[in-house]
Amino acid sequence: MKYVAQVTELSTEKVELNLIDNFEKEFSKANQLMTDAFLGRFKVETAIQSMLDGYDAAGKSYLKANARYQELEQASKDLGIEVPSKIQNFKKAISEGLKEIDANSKELLKAKKMSFL
Repeated sequence: MKYVAQVTELSTEKVELNLIDNFEKEFSKANQLMTDAFLGRFKVETAIQSMLDGYDAAGKSYLKANARYQELEQASKDLGIEVPSKIQNFKKAISEGLKEIDANSKELLKAKKMSFL
């Protein structure tokens, strides 16, 4: 009977050790997943900042193009000729591009300010 009690006691300890091992493995997995999610946050922040930088550069370029268009328009007026229609279409594209950049940048800035970032 003493042998059966020892085997039962050892079996109980083995079960308890398995429970501890399983717990530690699951806890370790949860910590790794949390770390991965946290690192993903930085990827999102980096992507948002990269998009904002891109929109900023595009906006500055559109503004320079618009300034050149204004110079072209003034020169055409001084010469008494019209700006070619092909070029006039670019003026509209510049305006639309600037509006799109403004709208998208505002949305990205909202996302950047979200509490989880």
